[in-house]
Amino acid sequence: MQFTSHRLATNLHRFGRTRLTHAPRVRLQAASNNGQSVDQVPIGCSRYSVALKKPLGIVLEQDVKSGNIYVVEIKRDGSAARDGRVKVGDQLIATSGVIYTTESDYGGATVKGGQQVVRLRVQGEAFKTVSAAIGSHPGHMAVTLDFQRCDPGAGLSGASVDEQTDGTRSGK
Repeated sequence: MQFTSHRLATNLHRFGRTRLTHAPRVRLQAASNNGQSVDQVPIGCSRYSVALKKPLGIVLEQDVKSGNIYVVEIKRDGSAARDGRVKVGDQLIATSGVIYTTESDYGGATVKGGQQVVRLRVQGEAFKTVSAAIGSHPGHMAVTLDFQRCDPGAGLSGASVDEQTDGTRSGK
């Protein structure tokens, strides 16, 4: 499995907070992936949801062929490591994002209001849209991430990423 150069190190405190200037496209109907609804859990797989505060402490990469986004690294001091449920190779299914429905100008200061948390299914979305949704959360607000983990023997598993002796990653 090859990964794109798109990489999201979710220790977002290093990069500052990304703000959404426009609301992400939120899919209201279940999309299809190989004839199967994205809301259907494939045989041999399970799904779980975590709510993590920043810094999340996970690194995500997108598979070039499938467009799926996988966890490729868990940072030792991040929320994901403390939580303990997220594992390398888990596939990101959805994330929460924060949008603002109103914007007012008061003497040159722009004030956003109508804060709303939305759920973004990541299948078919551009990597930068997904990273913007994750980054849109204010620091005090947890990010909700939905993951899928598949049994490698089921033949439907997500990425299996191994660390090689030279420090590079290879995907299976």
